[in-house]
Amino acid sequence: MKKIYSIALVICGLSAANAQVFDTGNMMQMTDVSNTGVAVGNFAGGAAHVMWTEGSGTATIGESDDQISGMTSISSDAKYVSGSLTNPATGLEEMARYNTTTQVWTFLGTLSPNAGSSAWGMTSDGSTVVGLGDFGGYLGRAVKWSQATGFVDIGTTVAGSSSRANGISDDGSMVVGWQDDDYGDRFGVYWKNGVQTHLTDTNGEFVGEAVNVTPDGKTIVGANLDNIPYIWTETDGYTELLQEDPMIEGTAISVSDDGKTVIGYLREWGTGALSGNGFIWTKETGALDLNEYVLSLGLDDLGITFALPMSISPNGKYITGIGRSDSGYQGFVIKLLGTLGTNNVNAAKIDIYPNPVQNTLYLTNADKIDNVEIYNMVGQKILSTNKVSKEGLNVSNLTKGAYLVKVKTGNQTETVKMLKK
Repeated sequence: MKKIYSIALVICGLSAANAQVFDTGNMMQMTDVSNTGVAVGNFAGGAAHVMWTEGSGTATIGESDDQISGMTSISSDAKYVSGSLTNPATGLEEMARYNTTTQVWTFLGTLSPNAGSSAWGMTSDGSTVVGLGDFGGYLGRAVKWSQATGFVDIGTTVAGSSSRANGISDDGSMVVGWQDDDYGDRFGVYWKNGVQTHLTDTNGEFVGEAVNVTPDGKTIVGANLDNIPYIWTETDGYTELLQEDPMIEGTAISVSDDGKTVIGYLREWGTGALSGNGFIWTKETGALDLNEYVLSLGLDDLGITFALPMSISPNGKYITGIGRSDSGYQGFVIKLLGTLGTNNVNAAKIDIYPNPVQNTLYLTNADKIDNVEIYNMVGQKILSTNKVSKEGLNVSNLTKGAYLVKVKTGNQTETVKMLKK
């Protein structure tokens, strides 16, 4: 049975004049980015937190005595950065928060005087930091810190096993992460108002680590136990981003505040961390190769393969992560700003199939269509025809990527996004 994809147009396109790719430096592991495009991370294999801005480039903002654990995060307004640093008073690595205005790090606490802690996530306003607290005997506990509560043990539900918090909703009621069982298997969980619940697939089976959550707590991303990316939402439940090749694995890593755009990576099973390619996913388009998506926007990828995107900004306008190039590991920032002008766009539905398309695109009510134009994502007209029949439109010569199909019928013009594979 053929599939018809009806898509109500809500296009947030991108202008090549405003969008750009930036190289943040060799061996830089960029892990988070703010709404203003300020990216943070650490030096690969080293002990320094770094911050990148478009105007100033990359600079060190904190140095530790040992290789940094956890994840460097930044608030949506770029006021706060969270990470892990050596506390000079104790000599232990400790969860900490950096004020970008005062340029001062504040150490946030540990579970005991002889144990360390590490930061793995933060609320979008920077008011609460979550992570892992050492508990002794090579065990760890999910923990969180806020000015109001101080350092809090979220706990574990399996005695003698570890847990960790990776992300938190803005009101603090939803914390996501993982819980080990008695056998060392790591399952994705969330703590809602302090009560732990395992995430499950459509068969009711436990899934893998929950990596991130939206500020409203309604969308969670991660990977199942077979390393297949998943998206869980309060309304739609659990969805796996299945791949045709069973040897491909990956993880969904970050999600925009509205829950509509997810980024992550896919790579061949058993290969290295930077051996694969990043993806960008929406419900309408599915998972698109991030490099192909960037090239379809007419941008220069600077010779970087975006292998491991680590964060999409809360507003969805920036992506940062780790790539590979001829020079080795590269940090990157992709700036996705601007609006593609599409005149006479409305929310009327257009039926096209298949989508993604390979050779022939079919349009319903073809005999009533006066004109069809196809544009790439930087607004260049690629194809125009007044001849549309039930035999469909030949698009085999188009390169792989995203396009806009503009259809004119009488006085009405409608536009829909099309993917060419």
